[in-house]
Order: sequence, then C-alpha cells, then structure tokens
Amino acid sequence: MYSILDMGTTNTRLYLCEENKIVQEIKGEFGASYGKKHGRECLGERFKALLDELLSKCGLEACELENIVAVGMAGSEIGLCDTPHIPLPVDAHILSENVRVEKLPEIDAPFLFIPGVKKTNGDKLLDMMRGEECEAIGIATAISLDEDALFILPGTHNKIVEINKDGKVTDLRTTFSGELLDSVVSNTILAGEVTHDFQIVEPFLLKGALYAKENGINAALFQIRVMAKNGVGTHELSSFLYGSVISEDVSLIKRLAAGKKIYVGGRKNLREAYALLLGEENAFALDDEICSSAMIRGAMLIRKIYGALSRRAAVISQIEKKKVIAIIRDAEAETCIDAAEALYEGGIRLAEVTFDRSGKKSTQETAAIIRMLAEKFGEKMYIGAGTVTRIDEVFAAFDAGAVYVISPNCDSEIISLTRKLGMVSIPAAYTGSEIAAAMNCGADYVKLFPAHGVSAEYVKAICAPLSDAKLLAVGGVNAENASQFFKMGFHGIGVGSNLYDKKLIREKKFDELRELARKYSSLV
Repeated sequence: MYSILDMGTTNTRLYLCEENKIVQEIKGEFGASYGKKHGRECLGERFKALLDELLSKCGLEACELENIVAVGMAGSEIGLCDTPHIPLPVDAHILSENVRVEKLPEIDAPFLFIPGVKKTNGDKLLDMMRGEECEAIGIATAISLDEDALFILPGTHNKIVEINKDGKVTDLRTTFSGELLDSVVSNTILAGEVTHDFQIVEPFLLKGALYAKENGINAALFQIRVMAKNGVGTHELSSFLYGSVISEDVSLIKRLAAGKKIYVGGRKNLREAYALLLGEENAFALDDEICSSAMIRGAMLIRKIYGALSRRAAVISQIEKKKVIAIIRDAEAETCIDAAEALYEGGIRLAEVTFDRSGKKSTQETAAIIRMLAEKFGEKMYIGAGTVTRIDEVFAAFDAGAVYVISPNCDSEIISLTRKLGMVSIPAAYTGSEIAAAMNCGADYVKLFPAHGVSAEYVKAICAPLSDAKLLAVGGVNAENASQFFKMGFHGIGVGSNLYDKKLIREKKFDELRELARKYSSLV
C-alpha cells in the first residue's frame, strides 16, 4: 500500500492506493498557502492529521505505507519540502530519476517528492509548473498519444503544455486566466451575478469572446454588470465572463498548436469553453474519467518507474551472481506458482515468462502470469518478460511487474522504452555488428542467440573488440554444457525446457523439478 498526496495552493487531496487502484481518498481544506501563512511545521501537522484520518478508515498506520508520493505544491518552497524544479524537456523517466526522497518529522513513511518543471533561457527563468507535468503524462498515457500535441490544462493557472509523441514534455506556457476568473467571481462587484457552477450557453460564450476582442477585457467585464441590470440570467452572464477571459488564451493556443491536435482538460465547463472557443476540428475536450484520473495516473507511473530504477542495480547484481535465468514458456496459471516455488527452492533467482507468438495465449494472459509470479515472489526471485517484440508487450510486462525484458531480436524502440521504464534490457544478437548495435541502443546485456554450437574461439573473437559486452547464452543450453559457457566468459545463461520441464510440471513432480534447478544453480 502507498499514498499519493496531491497538494494545491488552497486544497489537498490524499489517496490510499494499491498497485494501480485507489482504495480510499480524502480531501483537506488546506494547501501550500497554509504553509506560507503559518509555516511548514504547521502545514506538516495539518497533513499528518489528514493522513491519520485516511489511514484510520482502512485500519492502517503510516509505518505500513511503502511510501507517500507527493505531487504539486507539496514540493514547493511553501509546501512540505522545497524540491527544485528541473528543466525541460522531461518525461516520466526523467522525473523518476529526479524524485527527491525525504522523511518528515512524526510521519513513519518515506516521501517521494516529484519535482516541478521549469522553462529557462540560460540562467533566466521563463516559466514553470508543479503538478501539471504529472497530469500531462497521465493524459498522454491514457489516450496512448502517438503524435505531437498540445494539452490545455486550465486550473488556478492555465497551463499550455506541448508534449511529443514519445510522451516528453517539450514546452509550456502559463496564463493567469484561472486566477482572473476566480477574482471576478469572488472579489468584484460581479460577485453573486456570476459563478463557476453554471451550464455553458454557447451564444453568450461566443458573444463574450467577441466583445473582449473588439473592446478589451475591461470593457467586457463591465458589460456583464450592464447585462445583469437588464435581467440576463446567471448561466448567460457566467458564459459571457468565461468567453471574455478565455478568449485571451485562444489566439496564443492556436499559434502554439501550429496544426497539432489540441486536447483540453480541467473541470467540465472549462473544457467545454476552451473547445468551443478554439472551434477547430483538431481540438478535443477530454472525457471526465481521463481528466479526473490524469494526475493520479501520472504519479502512479512515475512511482512505478522510480521503483524499477531503484531495483535495476539489484537485478543486475543478481544476474551477475546467480547467472541462471529460467525460461518459463507456455506457462499455465494453475501450475506456474508451484513450479516457480520448486525453481526457487532449487536456487533459481531469475525467471522470464515468454510472450506467445503462436496465438494460443494473449498478451493479457501472459501479463497476468507475470503479475501472479511478481506479486508472489517480490524481490526473492526477479521475474522478467521474454520473447518481447512489440511495444504493447513492453508496457504490459511493466504494468504486470516485470523487471527485465528479453527479446529474440534487437529492436532499438524496444530497448529504449525498456530503459525509459527503468527495466533491464536484454535483446538478442549474434554477430559483432549486431552486438555493438544493441549496446549502442542501451542494452544492459546481449543475449547471444542461438548459443548452441558456438565455439570458444568465436566468443573470444567477438569479445576482443567488444570487451565491455555482457553476453548471455540462450538456445541449446543444458546441464551438461552450461559450465562451458561460463568458461567462455558468458555472464549468464538462459535455460528453457531443459530446466522448466513441462513433463515434470504436468505430472506435478515438483521435487524432481527442484533437484533439476539445484543442478543448474550448483554450476555457478
């Protein structure tokens, strides 16, 4: 279990989560502005009270939380911990690498503060945001973004975020339209005449935008008072107000979009207002579910990558130490746990579950088995995914808890995505050129495949110019020849049916499977 803290300027939301699900949530009527007024210590006390209230609903204590992921103003200079902004461009991987880990007084769980993002020109600060980077990444993930786009994220401040097809935030602009709307609604003579809680009346929205364009926003705002005197209703007046203020953003958005698709988030009437005023075929108002879950989805992804990055060194260390990867092919949900238990008891600490190329088992079915094993063994035995040849399989493996990805080929996109998600990358190659290409793409290890029949002279010739290559032998490896591969200088071996013996598993001879596993692990 873990928690996600989404702190704004005036409000705080706290979520209790398990894997990718929200178990419980709570809202606090305070934000970073409370820390500015009363000090960080008092803000921490308010947060602790909110956390205790959340945990008490589920019968938990803070020490039972794996961590607390802090997003938005929690990491500001007036929040719980001053976490510096990092420069553009950023993606989930870069944000994960820059997570700040802190322990706060009287809270028995570590905090993971996700940094904000800044736009600079040399040493000069041009723009910045906190929290919206998570929101943008959450939206990009939800809609499976595959082309450059512009995200409009209206709130207290309106963020115009440029994000590319690879999910990297490349540019941002901020406008004051949110604060201006709030000020007009709450702190001017128009208070009571206009509201944020209204149904958009399209003719008045467009009329407000046109009036502001022709006469300026100041005249447009006073025109609302005139219309109120003439008996115009609240929905119409509020629509006119939104049109007047938002029209200032529309020309900027269109210029920045330059033909790219525009996705609009935020609360419902803001989404509709921006989409209507943009009035373009390539402008889309996102649905309620995507908008409401965007921040959480982004924070969950960043946390998961952070966890994978934290485990990378441990996974690599285990490969170097234990050297044997069991290849679990055609796994059945009914027997894979018992079989994996036997492998573990026999000394195996690494196992890959292969995706099926024959069409007998779907990607989702294979991912479900990876998840089952990953949840069962945790860090006792590291579970990876094998025969990975498609991008969707990388994502499915990552979501299921795989910590390394093994492929039968060398695909630069697969390698790049695997590394971005924090997993260990093990593509296959055979020739010196292929091995060098895999390493240049970022592979951690290279699977020499098929290894059956390869000579010591060949390996020596390969490793002479590529002395930094870490090779794993896969294909035709058995208990009789395994030690020869170690003598040749291979960093490890992958063993399929010669270890994950389907006949033994089918007959439930797990004691024999355990002894077979012990035979391989004793060779190391």
